[in-house]
Amino acid sequence: MKVIIADDSSSIRRKLAEFLTKLGHQVIGQAQNGHEAVKLVALQQPDLVTLDLIMPELDGLSALRAIRYENRWVNIVMITGSPTVANKTAALEAGANAFLKKPVLKSELQNTIKKLNISLETGEAA
Repeated sequence: MKVIIADDSSSIRRKLAEFLTKLGHQVIGQAQNGHEAVKLVALQQPDLVTLDLIMPELDGLSALRAIRYENRWVNIVMITGSPTVANKTAALEAGANAFLKKPVLKSELQNTIKKLNISLETGEAA
């Protein structure tokens, strides 16, 4: 699966990239803010985007809406250090396929990706 990682923390981007690569996925881009994420998705056409909720310039929720406007097919996993019910509801209503809290547990991310893969293969909604 081709993946773009969007997070304003370079250490989190690095850790996610290492883990996703070990799982056999191809990290094709990294963004440090929402504007970069939207541009990368349009250019690279990934299968999956991990998107931080709180980022500079354009927050994750606004980036999610912009990505969904042009790319209904891409799977988006919202990741945040602010896992409130309101944030989760807003992200899912805006089109996120999953909502995970920081620090992201590797097993939780792996299980989420497996569920997305099943959905991709069967054509079912995640």
